[in-house]
Amino acid sequence: MAQPNAPRATNKIQDELAVIGIMSLVDLRRLWRERWGDLPAFRSREHLARAMAYRVQAEDAGDLVNASRRRLRDLADQFRADKAYAPAPAVALKPGSSLVREWGGKRHEVAVTGEGYLYDGRAYGSLSKIAAVITGTQWNGPVFFGVKSRRAA
Repeated sequence: MAQPNAPRATNKIQDELAVIGIMSLVDLRRLWRERWGDLPAFRSREHLARAMAYRVQAEDAGDLVNASRRRLRDLADQFRADKAYAPAPAVALKPGSSLVREWGGKRHEVAVTGEGYLYDGRAYGSLSKIAAVITGTQWNGPVFFGVKSRRAA
């Protein structure tokens, strides 16, 4: 099922993806060589078909940004190094949530809004700015408020 906000592939792309889905391994390899040159080291038809579907969609809609590529490379390295590695899901702060931190003997409360954060009657775009206001020094805001572990930061 498609995501509600996901861009819809054009009919041409949908047709191409449907054809890729039913092609044999030999035909997939031939098409890959014609279109992109050297074959990846996939031995299975399913992996090659998925890689082709990705390439077709990336050509149409654009590829991943560099930050996403780096994150995926880092995750791949961690999975290779530790087969039991299970990354923690990202914490999503929802509007209406509150973050509380005690610092300097005082309780500090931040309200999560749809546009950012509210602290001490002022709106802020990041938790790091609020952490700097509270401490007087630069902090990683999600780490300061316990939303993210220091190691993950």
